[in-house]
Amino acid sequence: MCRILLPLTVAAAAIACTPQPSHTDDRSSIVEKYLGKWNYTQPDRATMTNITVSDAPGRTQVPTIGDLVVTTEGPDRIVGRTDLGCTWRFKATAASLELDPPSQLCHNPTQNVKYTVTQWTVTVNGDQEKETIRAKTHHPERDYDFVLENGVRTKTEEYDPEAAEKFTGTWAYDSVDPTTGINMRTTARPAPGDTRLTERSQEHGNVRITQDYDNRVTARTDDGCTWTLLARGNTARLDPAVQTFTRPTSAAVTLRSWTITTDGERQASMVTGTDEQGGNFILSTGSLSKR
Repeated sequence: MCRILLPLTVAAAAIACTPQPSHTDDRSSIVEKYLGKWNYTQPDRATMTNITVSDAPGRTQVPTIGDLVVTTEGPDRIVGRTDLGCTWRFKATAASLELDPPSQLCHNPTQNVKYTVTQWTVTVNGDQEKETIRAKTHHPERDYDFVLENGVRTKTEEYDPEAAEKFTGTWAYDSVDPTTGINMRTTARPAPGDTRLTERSQEHGNVRITQDYDNRVTARTDDGCTWTLLARGNTARLDPAVQTFTRPTSAAVTLRSWTITTDGERQASMVTGTDEQGGNFILSTGSLSKR
């Protein structure tokens, strides 16, 4: 009897002493691959990569640019913060991230617009990320739908000293297209009776970008203003986030955001700010080519 029980007892002890994987460990490994900073790749209308389709007038196909910083909030909970100032919460599985709860509202402080995302699915393979987004923007006259079917991002680092090179050079605004909003600036100006007058104007000219040090660059526009940006991967953003430039012969211009995505030959950009006359403007579909 002793000869039979002893091996069983030793075996049981060995099993008890062997570390067993916990569900917490499994969830941690699931979350890990999503964490970090993710930049949208260069928008491409031919393949509809990073092109948002909308039924809003003048914004039927909008290039999608910018970054998403993903952090953990629990064993299978993820928080994503965009460069536009919105925060979104997801549930992580081995297969994907899913917006959770499935309908979330953000008042975008950069563009001063409210929108509700009803679906956001994210998948990751190494340093490549793909996503699908469905949402509605809320305007006084009505809501507008927008869909990003083929969102693609790449992972990047906070400190990226080699990123500046692809931004340097002289860039010229491409031809204006009012139907798609390419290089069309929208400006809201105060009007009598607490109303606002909206006007559209064409964006022309050049932007000259030089490297300062590491991944910092300076952009000089034709109006004589200079602005500093920080580049990471294929994306550069205004840094510090709000900048004002005063020319000797005119009032100050303030930029509240400027995001540029480039492949070294083309730029897609989005700019918001206040012009010399106090009008709040947005160039949401900037398109430039290297000269």
